[in-house]
Amino acid sequence: MASTTIYNVKAALLTKLQAASDLDGIQVVYADPGAAERRESIFLGEVDSSNQTPESFGTGRRRRLEEYTVDVHVCVQSKAAGVQEAESRAVTLASYVEDTVADNPQLTGSVSGLMFVECSGMSMSQGEAGIDGPRVVCTVQFTVKARLS
Repeated sequence: MASTTIYNVKAALLTKLQAASDLDGIQVVYADPGAAERRESIFLGEVDSSNQTPESFGTGRRRRLEEYTVDVHVCVQSKAAGVQEAESRAVTLASYVEDTVADNPQLTGSVSGLMFVECSGMSMSQGEAGIDGPRVVCTVQFTVKARLS
């Protein structure tokens, strides 16, 4: 019996993004790379609202439906570009992330019980990072729905 698909979905999502040809040369890692972050990076973030509800009511063991959101952070920092240019690049990379998942919402069937992953929102923050230039973080939120045994 699976208690959650969170880890398996994040691992499959990472594999899918690392294989995306549009993201060649971009640092794509499982978690915040911290001090090892490159000028352009993509990493998986928080998981929110893991809700599980019974699929149907009846006797015996019931399958559950799971729903949650996964954040994917796209970071761009550049000495050569201004904030506007860095935002434009971050949105371009975020679009590649979104398209990669939209083209394969079941992540190639690699996660048992996964029904779909779909983009459910996007947010952006920016700021100056001193001598390293502006830093923009575009967060793409994906909703995940799965069926647990």
